[in-house]
Amino acid sequence: MAQSVEHVLGKDEVGGSSPLSSSTSKRQNQKGEQMKFNEMNLPDFIVRALDALGFSDATEIQEQTMPLIADGADVVGLSQTGSGKTYAYGIPAITCVDENLPAPQVLIICPTRELVAQVVDAMRKLVVEKTLIKIQAIFGGSNMDRQITSLKRGAKIVVGTPGRLMDHLRRKTLKLDHLKMVVLDEADEMLSMGFKPDIETILKSTKPNRQMVMFSATMPNEIKKLTATFMRDPVMIKSSTQDTCHASIKQYFVACKRTEKVETLINIIGATHPFVSIVFCNTKRMTDELAHSIKQLGHPTYALHGDMRQRERSRTMDLFKRDGGILVATDVAARGIDVKNVDIVVNFDFPNDGEYYTHRIGRTGRAGKEGSAFTIINTAQQAKALRDFTQSVGAKAEEYPSLSSMSFSPDDLDKKKPNRNRRRPNNRKPGARQPNTHGGPRRTGNKSHARHNRTAR
Repeated sequence: MAQSVEHVLGKDEVGGSSPLSSSTSKRQNQKGEQMKFNEMNLPDFIVRALDALGFSDATEIQEQTMPLIADGADVVGLSQTGSGKTYAYGIPAITCVDENLPAPQVLIICPTRELVAQVVDAMRKLVVEKTLIKIQAIFGGSNMDRQITSLKRGAKIVVGTPGRLMDHLRRKTLKLDHLKMVVLDEADEMLSMGFKPDIETILKSTKPNRQMVMFSATMPNEIKKLTATFMRDPVMIKSSTQDTCHASIKQYFVACKRTEKVETLINIIGATHPFVSIVFCNTKRMTDELAHSIKQLGHPTYALHGDMRQRERSRTMDLFKRDGGILVATDVAARGIDVKNVDIVVNFDFPNDGEYYTHRIGRTGRAGKEGSAFTIINTAQQAKALRDFTQSVGAKAEEYPSLSSMSFSPDDLDKKKPNRNRRRPNNRKPGARQPNTHGGPRRTGNKSHARHNRTAR
């Protein structure tokens, strides 16, 4: 069973010789101050790297998790994208590496290629002074032989997607004999993408005494089962901003007919004038078609989905980050993209469930900045589902009436509607004859009787 962070820190049960001190974290929390990285007894090369990047203060999730991870505890961190979770596990991961051991010692598993690239880039910036700490990205769409060569040359930290990691395990080009730590980043998303069998296989390939760290935006039952099976007395840390993470996001809905969705999207863009916006679709085909339609209207637009080659995806993201515009993406492709200052998010296609909704709108309103999220709805059922989604995060979506061409009353959605497809009631008494409505002679099931009637005529 997972322990709470209050229990662990309050009882001073986590200790050890790690350079990250949980007791220091506790004193800082009692003072109510935001902890600075140079106060956390980090190695000098990491402090210098953070300072060069302009980072001086630890975020809440970093302050709470880094001492525990460095002390060797199994940790489950609940936090949203943009909370600083990459360095929350990345810094302790780097500090646990033995530079003289030419083998993978940390394995970080991510759901998408984009997130892998983002994590590798962020962590490499911390080890610029440590040439022996090699960090290798492992994902599909890139050259397998180059990955094998990098692994043979002694990559210390491996960051990869489940599918490609499985390929290397089958080839026996990735050996986990010296693994000290396994990290699951955005674990809920990996499970929703169907990676559970791969993740379980990978975890079973590691030694039972290795440390396991997991970060997730939500805590579905599948995550709980995973922690119960593969983690040892995990400490669960929920950021206090987790429940209010969408406070800086204004949530709206616009009601229209299905045939008016593209026009409604253009009206949203015209009403808000965003410099950077992300539009979500449920399918790759719709992503391409919608991006083409918007581009035809003169808006700078980019499509992003899983069927694109890695080089094309990277080029698309580089252009989008540099020039702004509208990024039309599927849920999977958008995971892990690092785009700052997203003005608005639009759910062009209605999200499949509440977790997708939470992930989608979390792309805006990050780092304390305000953002807006619009959801296009076409049915009363979608209006009700949206109400449930927003209530689950302690918020409420308001209608943008000047853009809506339809009207729903979410408060009346729970009322039962008559079933028009139901059969009409049969009020005839048992054994009663059905009235003759066609004017001809009555037919019966008795053939001899029918012949007698024909003879009589």
